[in-house]
Amino acid sequence: MTDHPAPERTSGSDVREARPLMEAVEVFDLAGEIEDLVAEPNWADDRNSRTLAKEQNLRILLVALRPGAELGTDEAHGRMSLQVLRGQVAVSHDGQDASLCPGQLAALDVGGEWSVRAIEDSAVLLTICWPEERAVT
Repeated sequence: MTDHPAPERTSGSDVREARPLMEAVEVFDLAGEIEDLVAEPNWADDRNSRTLAKEQNLRILLVALRPGAELGTDEAHGRMSLQVLRGQVAVSHDGQDASLCPGQLAALDVGGEWSVRAIEDSAVLLTICWPEERAVT
């Protein structure tokens, strides 16, 4: 049997336990994760998020957004996918705009400015993949 190093863990908080950021197989109950996010005190602000998986060239984030809250607004350094799980959001990338509802997914290419703005209370799954030469830790 091969020994694997202990996985990196989230820092945790007063309302959230620390947990691994990447294991061989991670399974998430997204509906339950969203309910947890909107039950936390940070939801009183305009957004709350949780990193579900993190590796050098990959991030998977679950983000709950209040109406008008925005993400992004900078250059896309890696390819991204944005899947709407709840609500409605407006996506903009390099001058192209789209409105997304639950069950829809947008794929965004590298480069150009991007943003996501919630039209109503929303939850999105944001996946970011960086090329190896641009990977971050």
